[in-house]
Amino acid sequence: MVRLADIFQSKATVKLLEYMLENRGKIFNQSLLASILGLSPSTVARVIEPLIKEQIILFERFDQGMKLISLNEMSERTKRLIEFHEKIKQL
Repeated sequence: MVRLADIFQSKATVKLLEYMLENRGKIFNQSLLASILGLSPSTVARVIEPLIKEQIILFERFDQGMKLISLNEMSERTKRLIEFHEKIKQL
């Protein structure tokens, strides 16, 4: 069973998830995402680990060292997060 604390571990995690939910369908490299969010690349790396484990975030590392991150919109958990995010935006 996944607990909310497993997904929403910190303010940085919430900031990242909120941005990813607002920018569905886009792919980001880790350093650009860190810059946009005002976080260090190491913080982004740390907060995406549990999200990758829970299949909410997709992560791909390429030979050149580039790290690409996107929202896993095929995941049931992500679909529920999208629904929840859309509902709270309407309040």
